[in-house]
Amino acid sequence: MDLKLIVPQKEDLWFKKELKEDPDTMDYNRGYDLNFAGYNRTDGTIQTDLSELENVWAEKWIGNEPTNFYYFIKNNDTFIGEIYAKLDKIKNSYEIGIVIKGEHRGRGYATPAIKLLCEELKAKGIKKLYHKLPASRKSAIKADINNGFIIKKENIDGMSKFGKTEKLVYLEKEL
Repeated sequence: MDLKLIVPQKEDLWFKKELKEDPDTMDYNRGYDLNFAGYNRTDGTIQTDLSELENVWAEKWIGNEPTNFYYFIKNNDTFIGEIYAKLDKIKNSYEIGIVIKGEHRGRGYATPAIKLLCEELKAKGIKKLYHKLPASRKSAIKADINNGFIIKKENIDGMSKFGKTEKLVYLEKEL
């Protein structure tokens, strides 16, 4: 495994579009009561305009916004997912997120990818991270714990998914 994080260039954003439109990748997103353009509640996908990604999204995530850090995860030369950290000003902490493309899940990528993100953020002077996850995402929680995250709260009420309130786990890590 030769995992690395790369800051995407605009010409790489086809992969972001591919992630958002792939039902196997977005299955974790199914059933939420979300109301925004392109979201399909049945399969969790988000239909995305590539030019919007290149212009609006890229400016926020890979442009001049110093409070957001976004990377594609590559194994050798293959794009396998995305990982990010965004500033939560209220908590004075960075919320992380990771999505591994459906066809690459279950191969042990999440733990080393989170480790790389933590190293990158620590080098940038970031001090504190957190991650909120549905309690049902056991392997994602395990990847966080493997990277030194500590469960701070459990059974937190989250969003409505298929008409039921989802329970969340809240994890933190000091860098």
